[in-house]
Amino acid sequence: MIKPVESGVSVGRPADAPKAAGRWAEAHTFISLPEALAPISAAARAGQKLSLKKLLSAYRKLKPAKYQVIEGAGGVAVPLDLQNHDWADFARAVKPDYVVVVVEDRLGAINQARLSVAHLAKKYRGRIGVWLNASARRPSATVAQTTRDGLRQAGIHLAGESAYQGSRGIFHQKFWA
Repeated sequence: MIKPVESGVSVGRPADAPKAAGRWAEAHTFISLPEALAPISAAARAGQKLSLKKLLSAYRKLKPAKYQVIEGAGGVAVPLDLQNHDWADFARAVKPDYVVVVVEDRLGAINQARLSVAHLAKKYRGRIGVWLNASARRPSATVAQTTRDGLRQAGIHLAGESAYQGSRGIFHQKFWA
């Protein structure tokens, strides 16, 4: 599990990469930033310099692994440096087999998915899918169905989905490769 940039590490929560990796994978975080802000803003406020070049250098120093999961921060179009490089540029450089864009499963998800996938596809030529994440509450059955229909009509692959139930956490996840 690789988290190149993580912001918000000082708010009393565990770091993302070790939590997500659990016992099944090594966890790597290249840059940890205290404030929960967009990466470039959090870095500036922490007196650190963030750049695509720096992130790629750290990534290339990792030992090869059969499988890698890389989690961005803030969305594919969030700037990583003052040259306006973003996670789509990172994906173009590392050439993953598959990029999954996480979109909240709610009204407006079709728009967010289409914009994110279109932005990513301008720079990255590999496989792209969308993961629908119901982080707060499940959408109505009508919204859920029309979202899935809209993604299919737009030619966007539904990579998976997760549902959330209050304080009990995620109660189901489905993944389609």
